[in-house]
Amino acid sequence: MSAATARVRIERRITREAVRASLPELLGFAIEVAREAGFDEQTAHAVRLAVEEACVNVIDHGYAGAPPGPIELTIADEASQVRIEVADRARPFAPEAIRAPELEAAVEDRPIGGLGWFLIGELMDEVRHAPREGGGNRLTMIRRLERAAPN
Repeated sequence: MSAATARVRIERRITREAVRASLPELLGFAIEVAREAGFDEQTAHAVRLAVEEACVNVIDHGYAGAPPGPIELTIADEASQVRIEVADRARPFAPEAIRAPELEAAVEDRPIGGLGWFLIGELMDEVRHAPREGGGNRLTMIRRLERAAPN
């Protein structure tokens, strides 16, 4: 089945101001939708962690030095995968400019931070970034599903 013809079983969206105080609501939303869609706990927590990393990056880096703007989180259950989109109106993001983390280096030799983008790539099966029309960014993350057995 192509992405264009994929049946969307559940699609939910939430928009909040891109500040750290919004994180509990955004992350609670991610877990709630994941459970509503019947994802197993491992997938639900992978979705939550990827959303947390993406949202923290938008808050800490995207809007750094500027007033916080919106952060829009969309989660769609598309039968065999979950599609998560994080959209903002922040400065353009260039994922190709991010250096790969030095995972082989000793912990004390590694810089603090810099693992978020790497972690998102490890948790998700597909990650795409595109500029958003009118300014901002749209990060699309795909995770293929293993559903929890019905009770």
